[in-house]
Amino acid sequence: MTRRSIGLWWIMLGALIGCSGEPALVRQTRKEQLITAIRQTLLESVEAEKSAVLATTDEESQALALEAQRSAAEINRLRGELRPLILEDGRREEIEKFDAFNAAWGELETIDQRLLALAVANTNLKAARLSAREGSAALDRFVNTLLEMQQTVAEPDTLRTLSRASVAALRVQPLLLIHIPTADDAEMTRLEQQMGALSNEVDRNLASARDGGRLPQDQLASAAQSWSDFQRVAADVIRLSRENTNIISSEVSVHEKRQATKECLAALAALWTAVRSGPQATR
Repeated sequence: MTRRSIGLWWIMLGALIGCSGEPALVRQTRKEQLITAIRQTLLESVEAEKSAVLATTDEESQALALEAQRSAAEINRLRGELRPLILEDGRREEIEKFDAFNAAWGELETIDQRLLALAVANTNLKAARLSAREGSAALDRFVNTLLEMQQTVAEPDTLRTLSRASVAALRVQPLLLIHIPTADDAEMTRLEQQMGALSNEVDRNLASARDGGRLPQDQLASAAQSWSDFQRVAADVIRLSRENTNIISSEVSVHEKRQATKECLAALAALWTAVRSGPQATR
């Protein structure tokens, strides 16, 4: 080997070895691998988030939210491994594209944290279950007690009073079911006003039935207790429904999260292109 060829060999070797002693081509390959891993993990995180939003049980949504959080932690680990490699090569374009990706990822991570908290709260699903179970059971007890009393009296006014109370109570339940998936505040307020008017009608008719003195007091007390139980459940349903976490999480997922994901993937693609076009990139 001539002196000139030896000199060229050392120049090439110096170009391939960074300050850390790791060959530049090895760094190049590792950067590409890390970017690919980040992209794959990001897509897995998006899928877990969507599934958490669509989950129909608390257990399922919590498990999927945890999966999405683990993916976010893995992305942060991969970013931490990628950063020194990019800084070591010191290419301005790579650094700028990496910073742009970090900014896009930070925005997406913030949205995810809010979105997953909403998804696991499941207030609309809880409201629906509460209405269908405890609410329906209390309403059935109330109506059945009124029916039993109707079978023991023949006085027309008393029968009408009990019938009006029963009908008004039964009209509240479907309004609750409409309230649960409603996203508009004004519409929810209108439904609550309707339910309030119907509840007042039930209370008036129960008071009239008590004042009439023709009905057994124990049955009236049982009916009043069942109606009170239903009203308590209805108040909880309305409170949960008002929080609208399932509705809001769906909206955030479809709009904010979707756009932020597109921007994050685009920033990652730009970083990939910058890395691939580097001086040490394999052709």
